[in-house]
Amino acid sequence: MTSITPRRTRAGAFLAIVAVVAVVLAPSPVAALATPSTRFDQRAASSTDARISSLLPGRMASSRLGGAEGAVLAVEVRDAATHRLVFSRGGTRSLRGASTAKLFTSTVALQTMGGDHRLVTRVRLGPISGTDGIRSATVSLVAGGDPLLASSDLDTLAQRTVAALRSRGINKVSVTIDDTLFAPPTRPSGWPDSYGLDVVRPVRALVRDGHLLTDVSTDAGRYFTARVAARGALGGPMVRASYGGRLHLSPARPTLAATTGHTVEQSVRQMLLESDNQIAEMLFRLSALATGRSATWTGAQKTAMKVLGLLGVPLAGVRIIDGSGASRDSRLTARALTIVLERAVDVRANPALAPLYVGRAMPVAARSGTLAERFATTPSSCAAGKVVAKTGALHDVQALSGVTPGTDGHLKAFAILLENPPINRYSVSAVRVAIDGLAATITGCW
Repeated sequence: MTSITPRRTRAGAFLAIVAVVAVVLAPSPVAALATPSTRFDQRAASSTDARISSLLPGRMASSRLGGAEGAVLAVEVRDAATHRLVFSRGGTRSLRGASTAKLFTSTVALQTMGGDHRLVTRVRLGPISGTDGIRSATVSLVAGGDPLLASSDLDTLAQRTVAALRSRGINKVSVTIDDTLFAPPTRPSGWPDSYGLDVVRPVRALVRDGHLLTDVSTDAGRYFTARVAARGALGGPMVRASYGGRLHLSPARPTLAATTGHTVEQSVRQMLLESDNQIAEMLFRLSALATGRSATWTGAQKTAMKVLGLLGVPLAGVRIIDGSGASRDSRLTARALTIVLERAVDVRANPALAPLYVGRAMPVAARSGTLAERFATTPSSCAAGKVVAKTGALHDVQALSGVTPGTDGHLKAFAILLENPPINRYSVSAVRVAIDGLAATITGCW
C-alpha cells in the first residue's frame, strides 16, 4: 500500500512508539485492551462474532433508534486484528456523521505532519530606522497555526522579543500580525447562517486561548502588543510598543523570537476529547499545507480525500467539506470510519496513527472527554472503561465510532450512524443510551 510519510519524523520512531505504548499501558484501567491479540482462535472468534451478529439486529430495532419512524441507522463492525467484517447493515450508506468526521481530520493531520511536529509562532523583524538614541522598527507576530497557543505562550514570546530588541538597541516598535498562513476566512457549503461563534468561528491561523471571536488574530496581536509594552517598561532600557494592524514581512527577514509550539498530537488529543470544532478546522488547513496545497477549503478537502485513499479507506459515499463535521453537506459511511479505525489500531503498519487508540486521544467510556457522562447506566455501564470512541451530534444526527475489545480478545472497530433520531418521542440522552447499548453489545458484556 502506498503511504504518505509524515513531514517531520524522529530517528527511531518505532522505538518511541513502543515506549509510549509501555507508558500508556502500565497505569491504564484498560491496559489489557491496548493492542489486538496476536493469536487467532477461530472458534472463539466465530462464537463472539456470531453473538454480535445475532443480537445487533434486534437491538437496532429499538424505538429509541427510530424503529419504523423513518430514522436511518447504519452499523458496521470489523475485527481489527483479522480485518474481517463481523456485521454490517447500511455500512456503505452515505450519511451525516457530524463530529465523527474528526477521526478523518485526526488521521490526515497525523499522517501528513506527524504527531511530534510543533506549530511554532514567530516574531519577524522588519527594517530598522532612526538615529540619535531613537531606533525604531516594525515587528510581525507570524501565525504558525497553533490551535493551543495560550496567553502564557505570548507572555514568554513578548519577554524574548523585548530582550532581542534591546540587544539591537531598538527602543520603539510597531507590532503587527501576519496570519497569511491560511487564506482569508470564508464559510464552506453546509454551514448555515444560524451557526454562531460557539459552533464555528471564522478560521484564522492565529488564536489565543481558543477564544471565540470574529477576528481572533487581532485579539492575539493586541494582547501580544500589550505584553511587549509591559515587558519593555521593566528591567532595562525602555522599549515602547504600539499595535500596527496586519503586515506581511518577507520570510527572508530575520526571526527575532519564537515559541516552542504545541505538537500536532496535543492538538489532536484536545480536539477529540472535547470535540473542538475550532481545532479541527485549523488542523484541516495545516494538513493541506503539509502536502503542498493551499490552506483553503478546496486544498484541505483534496488533501483529506487523497490521504485517506492512500490509506485504503473506501471513499464511495464520502464527501468531506470541513474538518469538524459541522457542515450539513458532509457525508460519511460507517465502513469508511471502521477502516480508518482499523488503520489506527495497526500501529506497526501505521505508526503515525498511534496516538489515536494506543495513545488514548479518543474519549473513553464513562472516563474522559465527551464520553465521561455516558455508559453510566445499565445495560451499557458494563462497557465503561472499555469502549474508546468519538461521538457525533447535530440536531438530526447522533453517532458513535470507535474501538472496543470483544470477548474473543480481539479489538472490534465499529461505527454507528443515526440520522433523524426520534427526538420528538425520546430525549437525546435516551437515544444515546440506546446507541451505547449497541456498543456494549459489540463489547459482549450485554
